[in-house]
Amino acid sequence: MRPCPCLAGLLLSSLLFSVPALAQGTAPMPQTSDQQWQPLFQQVQGAHLFKDQKTFADAVPHQPSAALLTQWQRARTEPGFDLAAFVTEHFAVPGDTQPYVPPAGETLRAHIEGLWPVLTRTTETVDPNGSLLPLPRPYVVPGGRFREVYYWDSYFTLLGLASSGRWQQVRDMVDNFAFQLDSYGHIPNGNRSYYLSRSQPPFFSLMVDLLATHEGDDAYRRYLPQLRIEHAFWMRGAETLAAGEARERVVRLADGQLLNRYWDDRA
Repeated sequence: MRPCPCLAGLLLSSLLFSVPALAQGTAPMPQTSDQQWQPLFQQVQGAHLFKDQKTFADAVPHQPSAALLTQWQRARTEPGFDLAAFVTEHFAVPGDTQPYVPPAGETLRAHIEGLWPVLTRTTETVDPNGSLLPLPRPYVVPGGRFREVYYWDSYFTLLGLASSGRWQQVRDMVDNFAFQLDSYGHIPNGNRSYYLSRSQPPFFSLMVDLLATHEGDDAYRRYLPQLRIEHAFWMRGAETLAAGEARERVVRLADGQLLNRYWDDRA
């Protein structure tokens, strides 16, 4: 069943504004790596031990932060302390991924189909000492240094999955974003703790629209609670804004119109 886009939009609008707002975010916000490991984090990044500073942010310590920092405080006062050796001993550091080499002579479509399993990750459980956030369903990552899922990028990934007929993977990824809305009250930039303070352009409703082309209006009903949570997140504070004022992700123009904007809660 392929719903008419105009009717789908009307249905979505009526659903969003006809049901009371729901509570947002049930999971505690995990601390980021720089919050957990200071001042060690600052020293490592300042020493430029890694060409890409994302590398250490994605590293996973072999022990809880308190024990790690105690060992570092003791070790750093010893003669000949080697920061790089300490990091190697106490962290699992992500390495370079092997480049994907497609079979010679394959078509572009075959190349794309071969990439889907290569880029698919499953992280139902994660090490609590690291920055990666768990997701209940498999998901597709960009690849390379980007070892996590990204919010609005994923809409275009979903278009590709749909074109490949991989509707279960489309559903899995929409379920993951719904899970994040239930857990955190918004969809973070990516599934890392250091991305929790900001989101990306709100594409969740378009993802549900896409899924509805395959599943029909049941998709709108299934994800209604999460659609409302995201709408409330982006519009929070709008009701009290005077003309010319801004708060978090909303701006009221001089003529009274509302705009949304980028906002980082840690800024």
